[in-house]
Amino acid sequence: MKLPRLLIPVVVFLAAGAAVAVAVFSGDKPALVDTSGIAAASTDGAEPLGPNPNPDEPTTTAPTPAADGPSRDRMVPLQVKNQAMAIGKADAPLVMVTFESFGCGWCGHFHTLTMPELQKNWVDTGKLRIESRMLPYEQRANPGALAGTAAGMQNKYWDLAEVMYPYITGGAEPRFDGAEPSAAEMSAYHQRQSELAMLTKIQESADDVGLDFDRFLTDFRSTEAAQRVAADTQMGNSIGFTSTPAMVVNGVPHGGFASYERMDELLTQVLAASETA
Repeated sequence: MKLPRLLIPVVVFLAAGAAVAVAVFSGDKPALVDTSGIAAASTDGAEPLGPNPNPDEPTTTAPTPAADGPSRDRMVPLQVKNQAMAIGKADAPLVMVTFESFGCGWCGHFHTLTMPELQKNWVDTGKLRIESRMLPYEQRANPGALAGTAAGMQNKYWDLAEVMYPYITGGAEPRFDGAEPSAAEMSAYHQRQSELAMLTKIQESADDVGLDFDRFLTDFRSTEAAQRVAADTQMGNSIGFTSTPAMVVNGVPHGGFASYERMDELLTQVLAASETA
């Protein structure tokens, strides 16, 4: 199944990701996300809300990295307040902040095809911490972003992700051949993205993942969840991400679906660059 509204942004992001990878692999200075205008989490635990709208007002920023290369210090302004949205050791040498949504088909492919080995070889070994933010790439993905946020509000984001990411793909394999999907395929995908379908699937799975569905539904419809999604979206857009999945690893951006082999290569190079910075 190919998702045409995602295809062009994903292809662009894949090209950008390849450029970053080549820059790192060749020994040249990689492209880095500029986080200087993004408010970091303050000492009292305030949530980062993206670029400071008033440049005359003070803002808390990340520690200045010792060198111009990748480093976990660059990630401080992007990291999440809600630790339920994170997996991996807090002091892992690599920090990857992802922008995604339960309503995103390519995010589903990333979680089902890439994440198992990524967790086994990088997260579980203490080398990588992954923190997730919700960025609905289009209005139809908004219910999925709100659902992810609401699940995180009761520490069930990663449990529900195991259900919702395979669900959003419909069991289809990713396609990169440029073939147009059928009308029936697109209709089924849009149906899975809908609020009703999302909530129905989550209610059916709530007991299996230990989710309090009544509380989830209250959080899903809350102003707080909407504000968190808006803040995550603002942050992702300020970096330049307009499609998902997208991620930043120790300051190095990558957009679009990536296989495990590609992610393993990128993480290896970013880790080496971070250690020598």
